[in-house]
Amino acid sequence: MKCLLAATLLFLSIAFTTSSNAQTQPSFEFFKMQLKVNPTNEAALLSLLEQVAGALPPDIKVTLGEQIFTPTEATHVLNFSSRDGENLTKLMSPENNSERLNFIHALRNIVEIKQSVRGIRLFHFGGKNVRPDTKKSSSYYGYWQVNSAEPEKTVSMFQDFVKDFAHLTGGNSVGLGQNVAGANSSTHYYLHTFKNYKDYVEVLNAYMTSEKFQKHQSRQKSFETPVENGLVKILKQWI
Repeated sequence: MKCLLAATLLFLSIAFTTSSNAQTQPSFEFFKMQLKVNPTNEAALLSLLEQVAGALPPDIKVTLGEQIFTPTEATHVLNFSSRDGENLTKLMSPENNSERLNFIHALRNIVEIKQSVRGIRLFHFGGKNVRPDTKKSSSYYGYWQVNSAEPEKTVSMFQDFVKDFAHLTGGNSVGLGQNVAGANSSTHYYLHTFKNYKDYVEVLNAYMTSEKFQKHQSRQKSFETPVENGLVKILKQWI
């Protein structure tokens, strides 16, 4: 995994230099938790996150979303993200940090943690120059997890996607990221934000009726294997 990440980051440094479509915002790192939440515990979860978010460094965003479509048992997704990777490192160090352990114990008392993933957003385009991990309550995002046999082609294809389909994004943001740990067979993910559910349906329909997009998908299949996809509704973001 370290070799894969190093190779991707090396390619990225070249891509940023040569591409005419530089990303609009810096990349960021994140911890993501897939949660199974009993409806009776939703209020307790929100209360716990309210307390935790208020004690975190200003650069760390906490985002809670509801899984609308998902192939898993998870009902919610919880993200901790930061443009400063050192801030997330501090959260995990020292290993016996009492505040972090207390949070994890409290979280496990009210939810089931189905999966936890560490990852890095590599590219981000669109979104009207807002920070790439900024989300609005009641907005949506779709995600597509893939296993890439050739990461350099994944990066190149994503940059082509941005150039070829900017007219279909509808002012939303699109991103490409790499999973570093905890993601089973998926190595990378694509993310697309949507203003609301209607926007999600209309924008995806626009993609699927595009002959050029169908050719894009055919090219993608030659070096990527789909793992899973889903849709998330943002419930709240603490910033």
